[in-house]
Amino acid sequence: MHHTKYLIIGSSHAGLSALDAIRLQDKDGSLTLVTQESCLPYSPTILPYVLSGQARPEKVFLRDQQSLDSLSIAFKPGTKIVAVEGRSRQVVLQSGEKMEYEKLLLATGAAPNRPPVQGLEAVPHHVLRTLEDALTLRSKIRKNATAVVLGAGLIGLHAAENLARGGMRVIVVEALSQVLPGYFDEEASQMIHRAFSDNGVKILLNKKVSRVKGAEGRPL
Repeated sequence: MHHTKYLIIGSSHAGLSALDAIRLQDKDGSLTLVTQESCLPYSPTILPYVLSGQARPEKVFLRDQQSLDSLSIAFKPGTKIVAVEGRSRQVVLQSGEKMEYEKLLLATGAAPNRPPVQGLEAVPHHVLRTLEDALTLRSKIRKNATAVVLGAGLIGLHAAENLARGGMRVIVVEALSQVLPGYFDEEASQMIHRAFSDNGVKILLNKKVSRVKGAEGRPL
């Protein structure tokens, strides 16, 4: 069984910041960095640019293997933790293996918030949370096809911008009365709304999607 003094689950900004802070205080304690993704650490903020093709996937990583090795980090990509056993200070991997730790940090970030829309799980749809999500969504861009984006937050508008740049007709549906609610006041939001509209993105405010229908028009 693998034993480590420090176990960090999640390899984005929070996990890497913790890693650096630990190494300032303890240069020799065993430290394991675990992520369920199969790649090196990267910033989720770069994903819209991967989607648009402005950033190449191999150029978005925050650390390379050599830098992790120089800090004596045991980096374990493609490793999913499915349970934490606090009393025994162990985590359970999806493979069934266990890993012992002395100190544990959960730095996994947020999960996509899928709205409670009838039929959504039965039809193909995408989220934009991981590098794999961005690459998959990029592969689906088709000129003159229509994309519907649910939500006019930062991720939604980033996705809408880059889907439109790829030649798609884009419709954004937002339940609240302005784009980027919680980020900007009404005047600034209206300016952003106009900029998107001027570039062919249709934004529907005060609208909720209640049901998704299949390609044949039947409710799913």
